[in-house]
Amino acid sequence: MRKTESSSVHAFLTRWVSWASHWAKAISLTAFLLTAIFGYYAATNLSIQTDTDEMIDPNLPFRQAYRAFDQTFPQFADSFLIVIDGENVEAAEIAARRLTEKLTREPQTFRTVYAPGMGQFFDQNGLLYLDTEELSDLVDRLADAQPVLTALVQDPSLRGFFDILTLGVEDTVEDGAPTYDMARIFDEIAPVAEAVAAGADAPLSWQRLLESAPPTADELRRFILVQPVQDFAKLQPAKAALARTRSLAGEVTAELPGQVTVRFTGKIALNTEELKSVSDGAVTAGIISLILVSFILAIGVRSARLVTAAVLTLISGLIWTAAFAIFAIGYLNIISVAFAVLFIGLGVDFAIHFVMRYQEERAPGHPRRDVLQRTARGVGGALALCAPTTALAFYAFTPTAYAGLAQLGLISGTGIFVAFFGSLTLLPALISLFGPSERKKPSGRFARRARAFERRYGRIIAYCGIAAGIAVAPVALKAEFEFDPLKLKDPDTESVRTITQLLAESDSSPYTLQVLTESPEEAQELEARIEALAEVDKAVTLASFVPTHQDEKQEILADTFFLTPILLGDRTEPAPTAGENTAALAALRDALRTLPRIEGLDALKASGKRLENALTALDSDAQAVGRLEAQLMAYLPFTLDRLRASLEPGEVTTASLPADLAGRYLAENGNYRIEVFPADDLSDQDALRRFVEAVQTIAPGATGSPVQMVKSGDIVVDAMRQATITAFALILVFLAVILRSVRAVLLVLAPVVLAGILTAAATVWFGIPFNFANVIVLPLLIGLGVDSGIHLVLRAREEQAGEAVIETSTPRAVLFSTLTTIGSFGSLAISPHQGTASMGLLLTISILCILIFTLIVLPGMLTIWGPNAKKSVAKT
Repeated sequence: MRKTESSSVHAFLTRWVSWASHWAKAISLTAFLLTAIFGYYAATNLSIQTDTDEMIDPNLPFRQAYRAFDQTFPQFADSFLIVIDGENVEAAEIAARRLTEKLTREPQTFRTVYAPGMGQFFDQNGLLYLDTEELSDLVDRLADAQPVLTALVQDPSLRGFFDILTLGVEDTVEDGAPTYDMARIFDEIAPVAEAVAAGADAPLSWQRLLESAPPTADELRRFILVQPVQDFAKLQPAKAALARTRSLAGEVTAELPGQVTVRFTGKIALNTEELKSVSDGAVTAGIISLILVSFILAIGVRSARLVTAAVLTLISGLIWTAAFAIFAIGYLNIISVAFAVLFIGLGVDFAIHFVMRYQEERAPGHPRRDVLQRTARGVGGALALCAPTTALAFYAFTPTAYAGLAQLGLISGTGIFVAFFGSLTLLPALISLFGPSERKKPSGRFARRARAFERRYGRIIAYCGIAAGIAVAPVALKAEFEFDPLKLKDPDTESVRTITQLLAESDSSPYTLQVLTESPEEAQELEARIEALAEVDKAVTLASFVPTHQDEKQEILADTFFLTPILLGDRTEPAPTAGENTAALAALRDALRTLPRIEGLDALKASGKRLENALTALDSDAQAVGRLEAQLMAYLPFTLDRLRASLEPGEVTTASLPADLAGRYLAENGNYRIEVFPADDLSDQDALRRFVEAVQTIAPGATGSPVQMVKSGDIVVDAMRQATITAFALILVFLAVILRSVRAVLLVLAPVVLAGILTAAATVWFGIPFNFANVIVLPLLIGLGVDSGIHLVLRAREEQAGEAVIETSTPRAVLFSTLTTIGSFGSLAISPHQGTASMGLLLTISILCILIFTLIVLPGMLTIWGPNAKKSVAKT
């Protein structure tokens, strides 16, 4: 600003600071009283929204489609998923049933509880969902196992089991061939006996004995979908429900003999754990930020009184801004929660420039009030210019469709003006009360050397800086955007680890698409077209739960008529004594020792030998035999009950399906739902986009998490582009109006452009893609870089020489204000929340770039193109 144009601004700021110093006590007391009131208000009304979907404009078409789906099928909204993995099928099934029962008993805590594939309907009709070949194979195995099943129904104990096995071994030795697959039974029993001998639990899986192949990971897993009752008066509304669920799950797993793992994921679990990582990270980062800023201030200012005044001003401004955020918006999101660290890093800049100019203006015998007036006259204009340019960089986000970032823009942009106001009001008041009046004269040796260096090498440095920016520009164009919100969360939390595992398995992928239709015919037609897509694994409708070839399967099951009287029979033998069990074990062991007499049957002999050795280690220990019986019989009653229920299924139609299942595919308004599963791992961004685009070519209204991620990512990229262009344009116009010099404007913006190019290139070099959280970097870099440039360019104008600015307090103030900003933003990098951490890391890189180009390259540019540049060059 030229003197004739800025005299009124300087005069106003000088009078304002003079007024603040005159009424120092009243202003300080009033400020601290307001700080206490605003602090209480913010602390008692704080809430954090962790749903990334809610950070996008709700009026966009894809957001409206998602909301319409939630309204049509409300049972899917605001839920969490319980994932139960068992060491065998029975453990997973029993755990899921018991936990479902416990959850259902507490409607005051859990609104809805849904366990897919479980319940009386599937107990009765489950076998109809097998392929005809699988069903035939199962029936054949049941026929082979008839003698064993008969013995176990009559005597469900170790004695009954081992007696029938002993008889089978004896018949095999006599006939030279087994009557059923004894080797497989031995192979399953031996590990159980070995585990008991070792003091461990390994209950026998009867389901595995009846199956032709080992169970898959999906068969060992069960799901429960829960809608909790949330208390929105608390910071974490679902915390109590999740804690209660975990407690109930602990009760269930403690009751089971087999090993079961219970994990939580889904929207509510993810948001709850994310809220904890975000809030913990924000508190930690805020504390570390304040400590680092205070430490750097102490080094730069070297005055405990001035540091205290600056820190008190900073804390007060932070609390005022927090109160404004709660008042204006009502809550914070996972991005706007970083406003505190941003305020500390940026708000302290005003205080640093004011304090260091105050130190420069001090002279013996001059009262503090006069020094403060000269300080305001010297640096006030630059601060008045920096405040709106930085605020504009934040406000540029407010008109974008990225509501989460728009909130941060509003909060932080307003915070900049709060910091500016505090630095010209509360800070002068505090300095007037207890600030130092004596000036410690700096040696100036380093400044003189730096000025000589700039005279000699400034031109070379300036041209090298410009060349470096041009050279890395092609790399900067390769910067990418990561639109998976999972990549923002703490990867070490249970919910993230669980959903990441499920994503890799298409059959259980939680990232499915939802398509609504108005009739079953339309649903069936769309299902066939969607399933034909290479990107789709399967499409599921209500009709998908009606088994095919039911008549043929009923005929196959009719061949199990011989099992009905067996399974419905009663126990005929009394419970064995410990001695009878020990005798039965010894008899089987002795029988196994006769197997080597048979010709061939090497597999049976090897299996028998392993079991013989395991039983030998137990036969003299009655307690161990008792534990073995418990492990062998643990799941037998459950298996027999399921067999009894499943051998006489009824006819299954869409009308006979369970209401809780049907209601998830047929809404009350008559809409039908198609659930589309991906063929590929959707943790791959390209696969995710292909999946969404392929399905939407057939069903444009398809919605769900994959659509939200892809479309939201596009919105954020557009918002970043729009905000960057808007911030640059507004600041350019503002500077042009105020500075009235094309050369001055270009000098201010040059470091910003070069730093922006280098920052974008750094995202490629270091593998830090832009994401939902760190997209603020480029617009923010514009505001920060412009501030530093303004201070140097205006001081160069004041000194009437480009390189002369090196010997003033301005470069030192720029250095320490930048270092405090790095210290503040860098603290975000240690957050467990990956989005916050990436924001801190990328902001640190960008500020370092600004520091290099502002303090090293810009002085060279000022030597060439700044005030009296020709005179400076001639001297060189």
